[in-house]
Amino acid sequence: MNWKVSATEASTSTRLKSMVGGRVTHKLMAMFCVASVALAMAVVPIAGTANAAPKKTSITYWFWGEGDIPGITKWMQQRIDTYQKLNPGVTITLVPQSNSTIIPSFALAAQNKSGPDIDTQWATLPVLLPALQGGVTPISKYVKSSETSKWLNTSENQYKGALYAMPLYVIGVPLVWNKKLFKKAGLNPNKAPVTWAEFLADCAALKAHGITPIGIGNKAGDFGAWMFAIYEKQALNSISELTQGVANTGNAQAKLLASLKKMYTMFQGLMSKGYINSNVASLDFAQGWQLFPEGKAAMSFTTDGNALAWAKVIGQANTGVGEPPIWGTGKLAKTYDATQSSSEFITSWSPNKKADAKFLTWLHTPSNMVALNKETGAFPADSRFPKSNITNALAKTLDGFDTAGTSIWLENFIPPSIDTSADRPAGQLITSGGTAAQAVALWKQQLQLWQSQQPTQFSQFKTWAANS
Repeated sequence: MNWKVSATEASTSTRLKSMVGGRVTHKLMAMFCVASVALAMAVVPIAGTANAAPKKTSITYWFWGEGDIPGITKWMQQRIDTYQKLNPGVTITLVPQSNSTIIPSFALAAQNKSGPDIDTQWATLPVLLPALQGGVTPISKYVKSSETSKWLNTSENQYKGALYAMPLYVIGVPLVWNKKLFKKAGLNPNKAPVTWAEFLADCAALKAHGITPIGIGNKAGDFGAWMFAIYEKQALNSISELTQGVANTGNAQAKLLASLKKMYTMFQGLMSKGYINSNVASLDFAQGWQLFPEGKAAMSFTTDGNALAWAKVIGQANTGVGEPPIWGTGKLAKTYDATQSSSEFITSWSPNKKADAKFLTWLHTPSNMVALNKETGAFPADSRFPKSNITNALAKTLDGFDTAGTSIWLENFIPPSIDTSADRPAGQLITSGGTAAQAVALWKQQLQLWQSQQPTQFSQFKTWAANS
């Protein structure tokens, strides 16, 4: 951001020279001088009055959200257009980010201390590690607690009493099933599989009737990351079992790797039994998801927004949504998986942080939150949003999952570098015919490399893990 201030400065030196003699002439000239000065004071604008040129503020906003909420980029641009009309002199440039650029682009920007004034990252460590490295300014420094207390899921981006990022929406990952295909396989179309035994039995029945049980894509490792987030969590008694394992504290890493092996063995079993579409490794997330609305798969794990969109295609009466079936036996097994996901924050190098914070706070005004839900179907991360606006029965069910109890998205709690070098590739190994042992070996290798090759980040993570 650059402030550009227009100002007019006048410097006048008056020198009176008497061209005629006499006391009267000098007196008249003196009176004329006083009158001229008074007149000048009356007509020259005083700085800060309505006649002064407004200060110019330029904000660059790197934004991500389309991967979660189709249509949210359009909503954001509309908000920006409105804000600029309400605040002449403020210019906000929106720069949409993709799934593949969101993390590396900001890492480079933080290294050079240039680029966005406001940025989006996924929740928790993608925000907090850059914050520990000096790239993020706590938003709680510029927004009062009376406002932030109305925001939901803020605990995901808090550290040592400071809030580093603002949520826009809350999003969950339910299991979605096609009731018509369930009925075709002789299953109860109105009953979601709750236990793992029920889930496997449903998969077997669907496959026996020539129906692909689960349709999804894992070309970029997204589905594997989701299996980690949903099902490794179910094996844990606390998040610290993960974070202390990543931090290599005591024997915690060995325990984590043993737990991961059990989860990947389960994942491998789904593949070997043919319960997941055979081309999962060659389809990206979006391509794999299309199998469900096309009627080529009976179940999928997806976002709230996709579930609602698919219901419009196959009919809401044919769409069932439920929480992911329970596989693990850890204390976290029955927690849900909702997260704020898209987290908006102010960069440490932004020259006008108050202006950034003012705009972000404005996004949470009730009219904007209502528009977010109306135009995209997203559930706003704000307690002031009237739940009565959610009238669709399926949307009510999904919102209930998202807000009823404790939610944890486990992927938020591993460093982005481990997510990209271990978590996602390990899942790709499984969907490409690899074994659980190979997936765990990759995790171990990448954790050791990260510790040795990025000692500063490892130390920062270890400090965060010990204090969170």
